[in-house]
Amino acid sequence: MSYIKSNLDTGEKLRWNARISIKALILGYVIFLIIGFVISYFGFDLMLQDILSVFFKINIGKTGIVILTELIIIVILTPVCIFTYYGSDFAVSNKRVISKKGIISRDVSEMNLNSIEGVNLDQNIFGRLLNFGTIKISGRGTSTVVFQGIDDPVKVRKLVQNKG
Repeated sequence: MSYIKSNLDTGEKLRWNARISIKALILGYVIFLIIGFVISYFGFDLMLQDILSVFFKINIGKTGIVILTELIIIVILTPVCIFTYYGSDFAVSNKRVISKKGIISRDVSEMNLNSIEGVNLDQNIFGRLLNFGTIKISGRGTSTVVFQGIDDPVKVRKLVQNKG
């Protein structure tokens, strides 16, 4: 059971609940792979060949450098993406908005619906094309609840603006 579902108040019902968009994670993953390919193919191949041949007594060609770079990126990014996905939880209930991030440590932001003063939507070009974005909900004072990288952010913004 998710953190948000297990911490609802009595009489509180979820109107919307989601995690970070898998489309946003995959897009970041693909961008890192492309950047890694370009850098390893055009930029650092000579430097990496020198390092591998001097320190590890390995001599591989340009293709080997590209494959090695891509494998390193995959090995590093896969757990990051998994922890990011399972560590995020966002919800709108009939009483409040809740944002939870983190698996081991927890960062939870909550705001009552009657305390909301503004709802802002951020979408870049890829977010518009793939229908994901970030919603920033501001309340009285300096409090803010952020739904980072969610699917269908326009629908969620309307839901929050209509007070759940």
